[in-house]
Amino acid sequence: MVAGIEASTQAYAKAQWIVIGFALGSIALALALGYAISWSLLGPVKKIETQLNQVAAGDFTQRIQVANRDELGTLAANVNKMCEELGLLYGQIEAASQHKSQFLASMSHELRTPLNAIIGLTEMMVTNSGRFGTEKALEPLRRVNAAGTHLLSLINEILDLSKIEAGKLELNPEPVNLARLIDEVIGTAGQLAEKNQNRLVVDARENVGALTADSMRLKQILLNLLSNACKFTKEGEVALRVRKVADGRDWVELAVADSGIGMTAEQQAKLFQDFTQADSLTARRYGGTGLGLAISRKLARMMGGDVTVASETGKGSVFTVRLPATGDS
Repeated sequence: MVAGIEASTQAYAKAQWIVIGFALGSIALALALGYAISWSLLGPVKKIETQLNQVAAGDFTQRIQVANRDELGTLAANVNKMCEELGLLYGQIEAASQHKSQFLASMSHELRTPLNAIIGLTEMMVTNSGRFGTEKALEPLRRVNAAGTHLLSLINEILDLSKIEAGKLELNPEPVNLARLIDEVIGTAGQLAEKNQNRLVVDARENVGALTADSMRLKQILLNLLSNACKFTKEGEVALRVRKVADGRDWVELAVADSGIGMTAEQQAKLFQDFTQADSLTARRYGGTGLGLAISRKLARMMGGDVTVASETGKGSVFTVRLPATGDS
């Protein structure tokens, strides 16, 4: 009887260890299968996610290699096909953009030649009205001249934009005499300020530092900002302030401030977009192509700087041109 009990105890212990071993083996097998299944799922998903991130960044050249023959394999194949089609489409869009820029540049050049002739002839007829007997036509001639000059400025803006987009706009960096450049700009802007009875103020601090930039393009930027300030301000003040700023490195800031109509945050958000103005009402009331500010920012960035704006409705605007200083004057 004792021998039977011992045999039963041993059999029970053996069965217990067998059950424990089987349970542990089952758990290990389940973990291994789970890891294998999860890897077969997560691996392709991560590859697809990486590829989609590259597509979002503009890289359509990579392809996904997934061995799965299930839905994930089909998804990977569809992603590869999408990348191929997007690459072809992107190439077509890029080619179309280049053709558009070339067309605009060509047409702008062709239009400027006859316009310059019209402007030159009308100026000559206005100046020599007594000699040509055109006294009675002075007012119409002045209107033709003004319209031609305005149209020429619009064409020049389109030509500049097309050159920038095509990467063919070349800058001529040189040491800039800020005092002389500001005098020239203010001399031209003075007439613009008089149209709306605005007071033009200059606050140029001494020793703002030397500046290396394309002086013609910098003058274009400042004249555009001053022209806008004078256009959107009536019987107020337009100021050009020049100073040196140290912010990690030395900068020269040229700020154009006005006491005009100002802008909302929504209007400021789309201000520097091509062919975009603050809103449709502004476009109808004040005219223009909406290219001036976009071109000004692009030019400033090409010179290593930027153009920013701070404004509040009814309290005016401040446009700041920031360019890297190149040393002490």
